[in-house]
Amino acid sequence: MKSERSTQSLLDIVKEHAVSEKLSLPIFPGVLSELQSLMADENTPIEKIASAISKDQALASQMLKLANSAFFSGLTRVRNIKDAILRLGLNQVFNCLVLSSQSNYYKSSHGTVDRYLQILWKHALATAMGSKWLLQKTGYRDLADEGFLAGLLHDIGKLLLLRVIETVSLERQEMNLSDVFILEILDSMHVEQGYNLMKEWSIPSVYCEVAKEHHADEFDSSDALLMAVRTVNQVCRKAGISTNTDRQIIPATLPEAHALAAKEIVLAELEVVIEDAMLLEFGA
Repeated sequence: MKSERSTQSLLDIVKEHAVSEKLSLPIFPGVLSELQSLMADENTPIEKIASAISKDQALASQMLKLANSAFFSGLTRVRNIKDAILRLGLNQVFNCLVLSSQSNYYKSSHGTVDRYLQILWKHALATAMGSKWLLQKTGYRDLADEGFLAGLLHDIGKLLLLRVIETVSLERQEMNLSDVFILEILDSMHVEQGYNLMKEWSIPSVYCEVAKEHHADEFDSSDALLMAVRTVNQVCRKAGISTNTDRQIIPATLPEAHALAAKEIVLAELEVVIEDAMLLEFGA
């Protein structure tokens, strides 16, 4: 009974930190917010957009590196921001920038938290890649770029909660960060906290809704973007690229996959695509 009261008190502490302003997680740096505004106007010159990106030299250099990586590369190397925009398109460039900015948040000097952050980062990348690929293969090519970003951000609540756990752990040296405790926090709170965080940062509602509904028992089966993320999320769990592994999942039986009319061979290929992408990026 004592341990239950102790666990409950820790849950309360984590929740208080998550809903307070004590811990700020800047999902979108200033350049991304500015870029969102510029992209909203179809008459904005490419040069102006390139200039906005170049203001953050570190982020711009990371974006160029990613634009030439296995995730986004084409036949020729991109050498400057303008070329990246012309070759990849604005949506793809924006995805590169978000990917670049996000990667910095999935690291910690706290051993246990860092282990979960590394798993979470792989899951975010795999879901992003897989969602984009699956939408292209199931006749929703126009949603592919959105699928990448929706997959990347769908579990952002877990990132916030792991940062909160890290902060609370530093404040309470006696805190026992068991796997059971961490998974209980992540599973029970990440959807609500992720949705609230994304709304607070004025991230487009289409991505907020995916974060909110990717575990819902009842869902809109006509929402192809949501169906793709939900499907790939489960495939990642089967592949062990998740904080919650379930090797017994059969992708062909998923209602989300049926809603997308994804054939069994496509789902089998999706598993290979995800595993190959992880091997290429992480070597494991």
